[in-house]
Amino acid sequence: MRPVLVSVLAGAWFLLAVLGAIGAVLVLSRSTGTAEQRIFAAVSLLLAALAGAGAFGLLRRKPRARALLATTGLFAFAASAFFAYRAATDASAPAASLASAGPDAANALVLFRAGSAVAFLLSSIPLLVALGFLRHPSVRAWLGIPARPRRTPDPILLVGGAALLVAGGAVLFSKDRSRPAPAKADAAARALDPLETFLWSDQPVAFPPPPAPFTRERYAEGGRKGVSFTRYAVPPTRITVAEAALEPAPNTPEEAIARLRLTKETFKSADFAEVGDPVPAAVSNAPGYQTDYTIRERSMEHRGREIVAVAGRRVFVFTFLGRDADLPLFERLVASVRFPAPGSRGGGATGGLEVPAAASPAGEETDLRVGEHHVRARIPDGWERVDYGAKQEIRRGETRIALVDGGALPPGTGPANLEDDWLVQRALRLFGHDARRWEVGARSRVASGDVEALAVETRDPLSHVPHARCWVFVNGGRLLAVG
Repeated sequence: MRPVLVSVLAGAWFLLAVLGAIGAVLVLSRSTGTAEQRIFAAVSLLLAALAGAGAFGLLRRKPRARALLATTGLFAFAASAFFAYRAATDASAPAASLASAGPDAANALVLFRAGSAVAFLLSSIPLLVALGFLRHPSVRAWLGIPARPRRTPDPILLVGGAALLVAGGAVLFSKDRSRPAPAKADAAARALDPLETFLWSDQPVAFPPPPAPFTRERYAEGGRKGVSFTRYAVPPTRITVAEAALEPAPNTPEEAIARLRLTKETFKSADFAEVGDPVPAAVSNAPGYQTDYTIRERSMEHRGREIVAVAGRRVFVFTFLGRDADLPLFERLVASVRFPAPGSRGGGATGGLEVPAAASPAGEETDLRVGEHHVRARIPDGWERVDYGAKQEIRRGETRIALVDGGALPPGTGPANLEDDWLVQRALRLFGHDARRWEVGARSRVASGDVEALAVETRDPLSHVPHARCWVFVNGGRLLAVG
């Protein structure tokens, strides 16, 4: 009489062989499969045939059936491990390029790879247990293999225990690697961009912006105008440098901190907030106060620091909110801040590209940085300039004049391409142009200093009433639009 264990093993092998063969045939029958998928399907079909032959031999009491099934199982385990490794490598390739950007990306990559290894080992446990059962005394007796005195523990326990130990070790390894990496954080703190000068009133401020992956964005909140740098990770980090408009203007930092002091009520939306007392601090040659705080939102804790400094009767606020690992970067930025004398360039490099005057020619020439462009423009008296990084906005009342960095252009693009429709449409889209409502009207080449630009006017397609005007420049292989 055939033992129950033999029937279960043979049935399981038959089921695996049938399922594997069906999946392999489906992949091979598709013309859209990749070369690697087709190779894996061919290997699976071969394994299914060997497993089916071994299961049939086990039912027919063929002594070699056990060796065939064991060889097939080990080969299947090795092939599955190889293709699982390739799949995990391909899936983690996009994140691998970010692993050097900071500990968050590196830890996420480690966790993904460890999770893939754990999933593979757990899915392989039934196969390993089945291989262990092939050495069971019932199977050996059915095949007519003489029993041997057992001098070692049961192979089923060894196989299952080894798989669980490897899976547990992968989990512990991933937890250990998920801790912050201070060395990488320190390296990031040392890698600041070159010094840039920002001007939001009559008092310039110069500092080196944080490098990538921090993204630069405009900042205009709560009566402050400036620039923010955000690293979109989990949790995110945000660094802000802004000028606060206070009327009347304070004479001392004590007057400024009294009106800008942080309290727990400042963070009403947070689940928890702990705010320290302001302590004296200095930013370059400007006295001020520093306040440290901690907030908790959505079960994530954020470290915060705000420094209020008074330079030239102008109030500057330097804010940090994010991870402890990024705090050295903020501290280095603050230590590098300079407040140049009003009217000076302050170390920011400028080029010779001049923007055509859009209003009265009165006003002083000002050096601007528009994204990657260094521009010299004459800002009319009484107009305000707001620095948004890749966009500079000059405004008075409801009137807005914007200078926008339109990004890199295809190689070979120069002044000869100014009238190309694709370049004109790309410039217009920077100002929200809707081609379904407005059409391009007049185009004319204009000279701005020693640089040539294209003036473009849009109009209503029915009434031909003018809608807007912009100037298109090609500067250093990049698009600069003024409108």
